[in-house]
Amino acid sequence: MPFRDLVGHRHLTSLLQRAVSRGTVPPTLLLAGPAGVGKWPVARALAAALNCAAPVAGDACGTCRSCDRISRDMHVDVIPIVADDSGKITVDVVRHELEKCAYRPFEGQRRLVLIRDADALNDMAQNALLKSLEEPPPATVFVLTSAAPDSLLRTVRSRTMRLTFGRLPVDDIVRILVRDHG
Repeated sequence: MPFRDLVGHRHLTSLLQRAVSRGTVPPTLLLAGPAGVGKWPVARALAAALNCAAPVAGDACGTCRSCDRISRDMHVDVIPIVADDSGKITVDVVRHELEKCAYRPFEGQRRLVLIRDADALNDMAQNALLKSLEEPPPATVFVLTSAAPDSLLRTVRSRTMRLTFGRLPVDDIVRILVRDHG
């Protein structure tokens, strides 16, 4: 989903679009804010914008092969890390996914490691991630999302650029409900 199709947080999505168009996207981002306000869709829109074959003003076209594969969670260079059934992200999962970052992107221009609910990372997993956050592999961007960013280790927080999401205004919630549920 391109940035233009997202509802709310226009100032943050515009900031990310400008960074994409200028080639100045930071190698590590922490998208922080309340649960359910759209941090994960913004992370996926960033992945699409960075890997789109026909970008438009820092945004994804939404129709090319790369955009299609990202929207279907099938793009090999977009690596989602999510909590398991116990609600945790373990060190083994982090290490396994980080091994993929040792190589150049295969299908796209950039590799993105998207960590959903990064506060689910246990301390060992966060420490395993630290080296990669300090010195990200070439052409790799790490995007962590969290509703409780202060629960992350201070060393992890200090190595990410934090973008803070607020609650969605009622008008935006109404627009989403009408769009998605009539």
